[in-house]
Amino acid sequence: MPKVGRKAEEVCLDALCGSDRHAFPMAISELTCEGCSAEAPADWDGDLDFLHLRIADRIDINGRVLWRNGRRIKIGFFGQLHPLAIDDLFRAAA
Repeated sequence: MPKVGRKAEEVCLDALCGSDRHAFPMAISELTCEGCSAEAPADWDGDLDFLHLRIADRIDINGRVLWRNGRRIKIGFFGQLHPLAIDDLFRAAA
């Protein structure tokens, strides 16, 4: 995987997470081409496996929950984000 200009864990981005039932804001971190970590305002539902993310009001991608612990989850993307798109998000957040 190509490296982006900054370490993924240095930047926290806003995102909107949606499912069939509702959408809610959350903070994502550790963003890579394959996925990210996320923290929601409340504990995650046990049956929320598929989700749609809108990252920094710029990028839409679908994903699945790989693991969860209270408000924290790890998301694996269906497909990949391009490394330049991730670097652009990091530059915009700085």
